[in-house]
Amino acid sequence: MPWNTPGNNNDDPWNRKSNNQGPPDLDEVFQKLGRKFGGLFGGSGSGSNSSSGPSNGSSSIGLIAIFIIAIVWAMSGVYKVTEGEAGVILQFGKYKETTSPGLHWHVPFPVQSLFIVDTQRVRSAKHQTTMLTQDENIVEIILGAQYRVKDAPGYLFNLRGPETTLKQAMESAIREIVGKSKVDFVLYEGLEVISSSTKKLMQEILDRYDAGIEITSLNLEKTQPPSPVQNAFDDVIKSREDLERYIQEAEAYANTIVPQARGEAARITEEATGYKEAIVATAEGESERFSALLTEYKKAPSITRERLYLEATEAVFSNSTKIMLDVEGGNNLMYLPLDKLIQNAPTRSDSTGAANTSSSFGSSNSSEIPQRPTRGRENR
Repeated sequence: MPWNTPGNNNDDPWNRKSNNQGPPDLDEVFQKLGRKFGGLFGGSGSGSNSSSGPSNGSSSIGLIAIFIIAIVWAMSGVYKVTEGEAGVILQFGKYKETTSPGLHWHVPFPVQSLFIVDTQRVRSAKHQTTMLTQDENIVEIILGAQYRVKDAPGYLFNLRGPETTLKQAMESAIREIVGKSKVDFVLYEGLEVISSSTKKLMQEILDRYDAGIEITSLNLEKTQPPSPVQNAFDDVIKSREDLERYIQEAEAYANTIVPQARGEAARITEEATGYKEAIVATAEGESERFSALLTEYKKAPSITRERLYLEATEAVFSNSTKIMLDVEGGNNLMYLPLDKLIQNAPTRSDSTGAANTSSSFGSSNSSEIPQRPTRGRENR
């Protein structure tokens, strides 16, 4: 029966224009609402006021409470998925669907359950372990991985413990890679190679488990030998550093001395080339002079021979400290150039000088006198 019906039968409980002009009776309001809802659920809504007692009032209040609870229960199924999240819906404990970002509604508990997973947040995990290398050396390794969820249902339901599985996959992958490498490669040379190979193998393991995890980065935070042998490895590192330093010093020295040696070699080559050119030029000049002299000799042999003899005698006497004068019809006379003797005296010892002086004055052998060619020789 609607409120405000014609015929001045105003049953509106909120209408204050009643006969007594007073506030409405709440019990009467609830009784009317109870009769209406009772009619909806199969009850009689036309009972007399005398038959409706306290039980009817309490039943109407219960129905209203049920109605409010139903509304609240239905409204609890409204949810919002933000950007970078995924909503996972379970219906009676079984996966039903994954919802995208936006405003959604699902049947509330116990019919359906909702799990919202952040798929953009980068999570991190760290693992420390000790293992053997290919050459049977022990190394301690600390790994740090960063990952995110790429498949929300797989991350939630395919593994009992996703982070535990992640660490197990990390250790399995690093053991396989390190087990195929030597200790020097693990500690010093191949850190980047080991990191990339371990990340690739680790992702393959997680994909086989359908873990719904994507490895974004993996770093070897620390690789070191065990503590009891740390000092020995430190000595090895220092030796290698010394080796590198010596190599660099040797290369620097070579870069300095090699250009200098090349410059010296170029200088010697230039000097040798100049000496060669001088000798060749001198030889060519002597050859030309000899050819010219031969031509003159063929024209006048006796005159040329006499001139050559005089030139040779002059060349010999210019370096001699003794001069013999041949006087026709008289005795031979030795001429001593005293000025030359005085100049040469400081360069000789006293004994040597005295011996030379005495020998100069006492020597009159005919072998020291140059023989002048006779006419008979000239005529030959």
